[in-house]
Amino acid sequence: MNTWVVSGCSNGLGQCWTDSIIRERHDRVIGITRNEAVAHAMVEIYQDHFIPCIADVRDGQVLAKKLPALAREVGVPNRIVTSAGYAQFGTLEDLSTQQLREQFETNVEGTLNVIKPLLPSMRESEDARILVVSSMSGVACWPLLGAYQISKHAIEAIGETLRLELDNTHIQVGIIEPGPYKTGWATTSARREKISAIYDEDVLKKRAACGFNIDEPKASLPFFWKMFDTPVMPVRITTSEQFVNLACAQAEEKIKTWKSSFE
Repeated sequence: MNTWVVSGCSNGLGQCWTDSIIRERHDRVIGITRNEAVAHAMVEIYQDHFIPCIADVRDGQVLAKKLPALAREVGVPNRIVTSAGYAQFGTLEDLSTQQLREQFETNVEGTLNVIKPLLPSMRESEDARILVVSSMSGVACWPLLGAYQISKHAIEAIGETLRLELDNTHIQVGIIEPGPYKTGWATTSARREKISAIYDEDVLKKRAACGFNIDEPKASLPFFWKMFDTPVMPVRITTSEQFVNLACAQAEEKIKTWKSSFE
């Protein structure tokens, strides 16, 4: 039986993946969530397969105490999934420094706050894997999502850097870049700042709509499990073919631009 740590386990893709880990693989999950009521409900559903860790991922000091303590109690985790995060909408001009800081604290610092306390014990495992959750917004950009995109581009760097730094261990690191899912990411879980009158709000919102298919969260599972079932964990995987086509076209344009610097 594998022991997992999943942040953001109480909603969205994190909840979907937690359910699959327990129901389909019969593994054990240490689930990080701020919502104590939901955590208790998950214990009722999953029984001893779910061990709640009530904490805010922004609180590195709390996680530095709680996660090693839980590892000693239930077993050293050999799987980490960093699903916690949210999207802050608004133009970069309209967003305050505090709003940008809070986005970074949750999505970026929160990711490292989950991973770092567990690395010493995970080094003892012969098969450990860390999945950092990025987004198609970690590769491409749209208007009104600047804060979120900045944070997810940083997640890409975290994943690639950890993979290089842990290369001489048995800890593999990969990045998943989910496309749009029906998770409440852009509605109930999002934060929004009013767009100032100097901008054409309708035009920006139209440009921000990617037009990609929006799937049910369960559609992400084949991609999620590929990251853990493939002998060598892929550096990254994305869940939207439409996004791959867009990203490849943008990458080709970047290559042309880079090469033209020396022409």
